[in-house]
Amino acid sequence: MSSKKVCLGTMLFTLAALAAPVSTTSAQWSATAIGVAEYDTDETLLLLAGVSAGPGGMGWSPRIGVQGYHLGFDAGASRTNVVVVRPYVGMRNGFTGGSASISLGYAFSNRDTDAPAIVADRGDGVVLSGGWDYWGTGGPFGYQLLGSYNFGTESIWTRARGTTRIQQRANGQTRLGAEVAYLSDNDNFSGFQPGAVLELHGSNGVIIGLGAGVKIFEGNDNNPVYFKLEGVLPLGR
Repeated sequence: MSSKKVCLGTMLFTLAALAAPVSTTSAQWSATAIGVAEYDTDETLLLLAGVSAGPGGMGWSPRIGVQGYHLGFDAGASRTNVVVVRPYVGMRNGFTGGSASISLGYAFSNRDTDAPAIVADRGDGVVLSGGWDYWGTGGPFGYQLLGSYNFGTESIWTRARGTTRIQQRANGQTRLGAEVAYLSDNDNFSGFQPGAVLELHGSNGVIIGLGAGVKIFEGNDNNPVYFKLEGVLPLGR
């Protein structure tokens, strides 16, 4: 099946989802901002930020947002900088102990180039994304699955993360876990990014994450070590 047919089918599916009935219990809007800063031993720097908004509460509700990143890396005698901005629309389903989401957007890039970092939207193209978060109903374990596909570059990005509570505080909790990301870019290259994460959760919904791991690319004997800082900031709940 051609990528154009898959893209058309995906857009029709997403539009149908957006037309689905929205839960009447999610009248109050909420917004969330995210940020990521990642640096590795190959001097690759990734700065990512995004914001999304929509009705909160349980059940299905629409969501709009925009995400962008700046990626800088050494390319021989010079340094390459890639900037990508992706506005999107989608749906979010809040359920007991977690949430799931699906969105459709378009990535605008200043250049199409192979990048030595695992990111989701390298290059121009329609992007389908989805996510599933489960934080439970009091138990110690939490799980997250994220993924996106760029139809323009035919690249796929996925990440799985699992954490467990190691400390309960009066104003939040501390969680420790592991994650692994995977990227495949139209058979040009593929790679894994396994690592460990430490999350500090506040009772107000703020999350600060610290991570470290290694980037393993197919056909590359040099596997750089990465370090990252993540943040989640509720702007309205």
